[in-house]
Amino acid sequence: MRRLCLFAAALILVSCSPPQQKAKKPDGFKEITFETADQRTVYADFYPALEPNSEKVILMFHQANSNAGEYEGPALTAITLGYNCIALDQRAGGEMWGRTNRTTTKGGTGEYMDAYKDMEAALDYCHTHNYTTILVWGSSYSASLAFKLATEDSTIKAVIAFSPGEYLEDPHIVKSWAQKTTVPTFFACTEGELGDGRQDLFNALHTDKKVLACFNGGVHGTSTLLPEKSEAAGKYMEQLKLFITGLKKE
Repeated sequence: MRRLCLFAAALILVSCSPPQQKAKKPDGFKEITFETADQRTVYADFYPALEPNSEKVILMFHQANSNAGEYEGPALTAITLGYNCIALDQRAGGEMWGRTNRTTTKGGTGEYMDAYKDMEAALDYCHTHNYTTILVWGSSYSASLAFKLATEDSTIKAVIAFSPGEYLEDPHIVKSWAQKTTVPTFFACTEGELGDGRQDLFNALHTDKKVLACFNGGVHGTSTLLPEKSEAAGKYMEQLKLFITGLKKE
């Protein structure tokens, strides 16, 4: 187990900031849709891996009041690591990043647990398209639900969780999912969040292949990877890249 909770003055890391959000989309970028078990249409952005014929994919789930635009920058980094990326507009979302949430605009909003159906549908989409390596990446409430998804589907190879927490009605349910999470896990949060319950969640993870990333200057959720939002964006991204590339050695 590696524990990374470092102040900027304590460690010098190579800064590797993700591309800006409005960067040019890669060739092959497209909008995709899939249907949920309760007959909702979910909209998502598909970013093709730069590695030809890659059978690896990262499912990217946003935070509350957000949309797929949260991953416009991070996805452009992830595709350079050999992964296709699918960034969702979940029904528990809204307008941010200068974009609307297509799923909520066309089908209405829902609660956090309603959005879990959207996440399940995305996983089913990956199965039907024969991806052999599936990673799930969550932000805030969806990071919590990513633990649940990983406990219920053995095809998931790793979890990336930015600012997970006990956001649901049952104040202990997320910890129970963490205790059942056995796949490699990247757990990121701010220094303030670490002292507000996240340390317990990290400790509860039932895997010794876990990384805790916590840096001075970070912000909530996947937004901490965006240089315009977070002073520690490069540090978080560098550690995330090390985690993802390290999965190849598992």
